[in-house]
Amino acid sequence: MAGPSNSAFFSEWRQAYRSALREPDTVQLFKLIEIAEAAILTRRDALLHASDMNQELQGMDEALSNLRILKKDRLKFAET
Repeated sequence: MAGPSNSAFFSEWRQAYRSALREPDTVQLFKLIEIAEAAILTRRDALLHASDMNQELQGMDEALSNLRILKKDRLKFAET
C-alpha cells in the first residue's frame, strides 16, 4: 500500500473539487461540495506529518476557500 503522498489520493480530492466547481444545479452542487470538502479534509489529515507535501496542502487550503465562496454565493449560505 502506498503512503500519503500517493498521487491517486491527490487526484481524488482534486477531482471531487473540480466536479463541484463545474456543477450548475444547486441541489447537486450542495452534495458535491460536501463530498469535495470531505475528500480534502481526509487527505489533509493523511498529510499531517508529511513535510514534503506543502504544495498540495496549499492547494487544499485554496480549494476549501473556493468551496466556501461557492456555498456563500451560489447556495446563499451565511459566512462562518
